[in-house]
Amino acid sequence: MKDREFYDLLGCSTSATAGQIKKAYYKEARKCHPDKCPDDPEAADKFQTLGHAYQILSNEQTRANYDKNGKPESNSPDAANEIDPLVFFAVMFGSHLVEPYVGELWIATTADTMMKDAMEQQQAMDLETMTEEEAATQLAGKTTSEEMLLKQRKREVKCALNLREKIMPSLEAKDEDDLHTFKVSVQNEAAKIADTSFGATFLVTIGFALQVEGEEFLGFQNTALGVGGHAARWKKTRKNTHNNFKLMGAGINAATTGRKAMKEVEAAQRSMEERKAKESLEKAPDGDEEKEGESAMDEEQAKMTVQKLEETIPALLELAWAINIRDISRTLKNSCKKLFVDAEVPMETRIQRAEAIRLIGEEFFIIGKSRGGEKYSVKDTADIKARAEVAVMTTMAKAQGQEVSEDDTEEMIKNAQNMRADLAKNE
Repeated sequence: MKDREFYDLLGCSTSATAGQIKKAYYKEARKCHPDKCPDDPEAADKFQTLGHAYQILSNEQTRANYDKNGKPESNSPDAANEIDPLVFFAVMFGSHLVEPYVGELWIATTADTMMKDAMEQQQAMDLETMTEEEAATQLAGKTTSEEMLLKQRKREVKCALNLREKIMPSLEAKDEDDLHTFKVSVQNEAAKIADTSFGATFLVTIGFALQVEGEEFLGFQNTALGVGGHAARWKKTRKNTHNNFKLMGAGINAATTGRKAMKEVEAAQRSMEERKAKESLEKAPDGDEEKEGESAMDEEQAKMTVQKLEETIPALLELAWAINIRDISRTLKNSCKKLFVDAEVPMETRIQRAEAIRLIGEEFFIIGKSRGGEKYSVKDTADIKARAEVAVMTTMAKAQGQEVSEDDTEEMIKNAQNMRADLAKNE
């Protein structure tokens, strides 16, 4: 045994079973959870460290590596603080199962590109000779629209190739039994996606996009004067208009909520400063009692600021989801177009592709709708915080070279959600 620090953190033996490790984590996490220890400024760090230890020991492969070699050499402050937006948003939205259909979400790719560009620009700057204005100018948007457009086109091509692979069993079907088998496989995949967080919303969004794209192509090919195609196009236009209005509303709500929170924080800060000034006149200028009073007020102000900012999280996530929905719809529209206008295959094959795409869309939409995917809601701040905690811990683990599977992250999220629910009941 090279190192037993993680076992000590969880309070379990080095020979503990997977079930015992899970139970030990649950027990210790309750003790140091930030919501349970509001007066402990180090609670968040302790909880994060504990979660990291659990991630290592709950996975057989990483546990065996830890037992043999100890903590990874890359376990440095820089590595621990490195947040990969692609990993973070994939965990936050639970998009790993739908990635073959939609690729990496635009919001994640944009954040990743901006962060990398900012780091490169910062490293290239000569801070000793550069003025603040010059630094700000250099950091302002290195990424060009052409680069982002190229990334999006690559994403659409990748999604088109994945879709072509997905529908291949349907194109190779020899009879009704083969088609039925393909349909059942699609239903099983949709049911698996629906069991994940936000899975139903993904299914409705992807399902509608695939269904309407297939209907539009088939309508123009198979109906007189393309009536069916025009009907599908009108349905798509109406849906896009609805999504645009929803995006606009979410943006206004997020901006309004953010401004309101900042005004409340600023008002509280002014009130706190007035209290400090008043109390400083009533007490000795350098007394210990005054310092303790100021420290208590600073802590109170910090808590209030965090609370107000947390209240804006649902509005921001609603905006992020509205962006995701429009992004997915546009991506699938262009990916389907690549399949349907592929001049390298005959029209008969393209029609078969459209029929298979439509079938996938129908099944995804039906199952997603049955799970409430049309009316998604992200009002539960505790649930969002639980997902964010696991997203951060996962990015930290992967930054240190550890393997963390999607099943691991989903289980961690469920555990975090259950823990927060238990804490809420006990309060």
